[in-house]
Amino acid sequence: MNASKKILFAAVATGMACLISGCASTDTLSKQQADLPKDKINAGGLFAENCVRCHGTNGRAHTFHGIILGAQNLTDAKWQIDTTDDEIIHAIKTGPHAMPEFDKKLSESEIEALAMYVRTLKAAN
Repeated sequence: MNASKKILFAAVATGMACLISGCASTDTLSKQQADLPKDKINAGGLFAENCVRCHGTNGRAHTFHGIILGAQNLTDAKWQIDTTDDEIIHAIKTGPHAMPEFDKKLSESEIEALAMYVRTLKAAN
């Protein structure tokens, strides 16, 4: 293998490792809030801790990870209208496509609060 192929291989391997690890939760805030009711959850903090790497701080998914993985633009008006709250909750729990599943990482109240927070992103359009 020549030097340029080795460099390319190393870059691709590093990128894949970053992508795989990039969507994982640090669980710091979620551990602190796990027993709180959904109206006491810092959903913006959970979003920052678990979602911004792919969806971005504004929810538009214009991040390196978001573009590479095809993350959903959460501010898209059509998506906001066509997607039910139950579908958002299900997506957070089960992780569609490359998104990790959070049903074992976040409590039910955290997932519900996070889904409500996703709804607030529609105003970002």
